[in-house]
Amino acid sequence: MSDTQEPRIGVFVCHCGHNIAGYLDVEKVAKQAGDLPNVVYSVDEMFMCSDAGQQLIKDKIKELNLNRVVVASCSPRMHEPTFRRAVEEEGVNRYMFDQVNLREHVSWCHQNEWDNATEKAWDLVRMSVARTRKLESLPVKTVKVTPRTLVVGGGIAGLRAAMDIAERGFEVVIVEKDSELGGHVRKYTHIFPTDQSGAEILKPLIKDVKKHKRITVMLNNKVTEFDGYIGNFLVTVKNQKTGTEEKLDIGTAIITSGFEPFKPKGYYSYGESPDIITLAELQEIPRSEGLVRPSDGKPVKKLVFIGCAGSREPGNIGHEHCSRYCCSATAKAASDLANRVDEVMILYQDVRTYGRGHEELHRLARANHVIYSKFPRDMKPNVDTTSGEIRITWRDVLAAADLQIDADLLVLSSAMVPPEDIVETSKMFSLTRSPDGFFNPEHIKLAPLTTHTAGVMIAGTAQAAKNASESVIDASGAAAKAVALMAAGEVEIESTVSHVIPDLCSSCHTCVTACPYGAISMDSEHDPPIAIVQEAKCKGCGTCAAACPSGAIVMYHSTDDQIMTMVEAFLCYSPELAKRGESV
Repeated sequence: MSDTQEPRIGVFVCHCGHNIAGYLDVEKVAKQAGDLPNVVYSVDEMFMCSDAGQQLIKDKIKELNLNRVVVASCSPRMHEPTFRRAVEEEGVNRYMFDQVNLREHVSWCHQNEWDNATEKAWDLVRMSVARTRKLESLPVKTVKVTPRTLVVGGGIAGLRAAMDIAERGFEVVIVEKDSELGGHVRKYTHIFPTDQSGAEILKPLIKDVKKHKRITVMLNNKVTEFDGYIGNFLVTVKNQKTGTEEKLDIGTAIITSGFEPFKPKGYYSYGESPDIITLAELQEIPRSEGLVRPSDGKPVKKLVFIGCAGSREPGNIGHEHCSRYCCSATAKAASDLANRVDEVMILYQDVRTYGRGHEELHRLARANHVIYSKFPRDMKPNVDTTSGEIRITWRDVLAAADLQIDADLLVLSSAMVPPEDIVETSKMFSLTRSPDGFFNPEHIKLAPLTTHTAGVMIAGTAQAAKNASESVIDASGAAAKAVALMAAGEVEIESTVSHVIPDLCSSCHTCVTACPYGAISMDSEHDPPIAIVQEAKCKGCGTCAAACPSGAIVMYHSTDDQIMTMVEAFLCYSPELAKRGESV
């Protein structure tokens, strides 16, 4: 289909059940769109994403010889691939399709403004039609994928991901900065909800990883450089003991860099007494029949836990999140130790035993006579060690009384926080971070394991605080994503990328520094050098085009002409001109 053909546009306005049609007049919008220049068909339909809706698009393309399609429905992030496939199946280039987001941009944010919402929807559809008249066909491009995955981190998530990938016939390289595999889980003597130690759980998995012929384990190593694009990354790995470097060609990467247990200095006198420890430190104490104080080896008679040490603190950046595992792990630890000490008490601001089987841990702790005492969120317990004892005073919300206890051992259920080198890792892999400091996924609901760096996945506590079971689920999901890319052999890349016009480039390097994805470099073979775009790395964000002082960069699928046409359609619309079939 030639771009020079007279545009024949079909407009399809979706009701999305009640999501759109309940807040604006979709029938009116569709009827008005039918009067726009080059629109030969316009209709409203209940669910455009349904099989019937997609078939309607295909039928009308064939029946009316449509060469451009506009769908006004939900977010392109959700269904743009769906509609692109539909038009392609009838021979229309995928880039001759445009989608208007009426759900998130109109109906959901103007729920009590019927007339205004309808007017805004009409504006957006009219602008989309104007842009669609200027769209150009773009080629579909692919790159080959190297059948090897890099797994950064050899904890429980990294090990599970590596095994899943290797079992499907692909090579895996695990890069672990420590001298042993297993991460923090390896150190823990009790892993809820079972009674197994972390070492017992990991032993068969580590054994399988080490003997698998498709898995290479690199201990005491760190990734120092990461370059390339999806399917074709070049990784430099440095041995921290010998200083030797090795370069690896990989196709995909999974970041399972894990977490660090928060050291709560400044909280509850932590650091002032050896008998005030964190939950992670408690879990690392070897199993024995009794529990003794670290300070003098005497048996512990009164054991106290304080929850949310460094978690759920509004306004404290990096500590506003719930660490998720603490409540269940505390309940399990308290229950296990209840028969080894005289008294166990848990001071808490809230209890969140949310997972499958976790509420049973809370009930078991109560059944074992563990005492729960709730303190106000704005009145944390006070811990005083000046007398040599650990004296804890607090306000009990339910009893409406001030209470006090002298503890032999105080355990702080401290937060999960990102590892110290997360800033370095974030820059190296071009990953963004959320307010809690962990890595952002591409989309928290629709793409929770992939990132904005195509070909790089995240799993486990690299993404957020979570327990070991959730980390393993993440790992298998990320492994499936990596396998899907490698099994295909090649992967499509977007054609909506930037392009440099050589004659206009002034070699100022502005675009090189502006690009957030490192997709632009200078071609020194030209004299003077000119900017070139590595299309597989380009995300089409337009930052370079906006920054270029020479106007030398064109954004395919978002050209200046296309954008200005939308602006004109919004500002200069004339119903009379539209009825006569003239451009607006």
